[in-house]
Amino acid sequence: MARLKSKKRDRLPDSAFAYVDSQGRRRLPVHDRAHVRNALARFNQVAFEDDAARERARTRLLNAAKKYRIVPVGFITRQLQSEQRHAAAGRLVIELGRNAAPGELEKRLRTVLRDPTLSVLHWSDASGAYLDGAGKPVALPAAKNQRAVTYLERQGRPTTALVHDRRILDDPALTETVLAAVRFVVENDRLQGEIPATSTDAAALPTGFVTLLMTDIEASTALLRKLGDEYGAVLNAVRGILRAAVSRANGREIDARADEFFAVFERGAAAVEAAIEIQRELGTRPWKDGALVQVRIGIHSGRPTLTDAGYIGLAVHATARVCAAAHGGQIVVSGATRVAVGAAAPGGVRFRNLGRHHLSGLPDAEALFQVQARGLRADFPRPRTGRRSVTRRPRTDRSVGRRDPGQLELPQTSA
Repeated sequence: MARLKSKKRDRLPDSAFAYVDSQGRRRLPVHDRAHVRNALARFNQVAFEDDAARERARTRLLNAAKKYRIVPVGFITRQLQSEQRHAAAGRLVIELGRNAAPGELEKRLRTVLRDPTLSVLHWSDASGAYLDGAGKPVALPAAKNQRAVTYLERQGRPTTALVHDRRILDDPALTETVLAAVRFVVENDRLQGEIPATSTDAAALPTGFVTLLMTDIEASTALLRKLGDEYGAVLNAVRGILRAAVSRANGREIDARADEFFAVFERGAAAVEAAIEIQRELGTRPWKDGALVQVRIGIHSGRPTLTDAGYIGLAVHATARVCAAAHGGQIVVSGATRVAVGAAAPGGVRFRNLGRHHLSGLPDAEALFQVQARGLRADFPRPRTGRRSVTRRPRTDRSVGRRDPGQLELPQTSA
């Protein structure tokens, strides 16, 4: 089916869509046979404003199917299955509300969602990983695995992860119903001391010379306007990719709020490895409605001060500024990180010298480098510093450990 272009979409009347929400946003075009079939397949992926809106859209869609002589057997079957699962999830909320017995959550979710291998993991700051019911760290499945991960957060911090069959939570309304039940039980268990608190355990974070990684989603406000209610699912998916990559590289998540993500690594090379994995996965992942989801990544090494609330100091500020200088899909590292990585750079990785730049709030010009590796976009505009660079002639450092003639002199930093 050919993608519906914006100009043609704008010319269609509201009656050509199965669903028009209260703000006038139009979903599920049904103006021809191909789009009716597509709408039947995508119906359960739409987040409707309420049950009445869902039922109106369902009626319009079935009428359109009748008009084009489409027998929606698969659609009706999926609707019956969805209604059964919603009813079961609703009962789950009621049952757990009456008696949220510790340890029952995983068992009941497996029954309701018909996934006997579903697991409920709880985040531990002390371990820097998700733990199973026995308190053992569990590695999250890779992004392309058949198992999916749905995350729950509390005040921007990870709390719980559901590892499940990728197909069972493809309905946004069902997902929210299930997560409501999970949140209730998690909060109840926390009050009863059944699971460890998830506030940042500063004592467990690395100290001394560390490497900080910060990301944010480029043009997130425009993306939110485009996706509407579906933005939450995209944000959850992006955070899942970030967390999995950081965890596999032995990094530690520090904070996640809005579209920003902050992590720390004991080794600079590990931070670069995680960043490359993130950009590769995001670059190949398809998004709904053809949305362009790009993350910029900034990496800086230094000696931040560790307090009870986490890291503070100039190193943290510098990391944020390096991130802000990057473009979506790009990885930019500071000169201090380039030195810290040294000969330990991952195989096939190059550092393109972007020159020295004045970054807002920093006293001296900072040397910036772009990470280049297989599967990553190579060409970007100049760094977003808003000011002219001190040095031009950007070069690519092809030999790690041997100074490129165009490479800037960098201060030696002890690791």
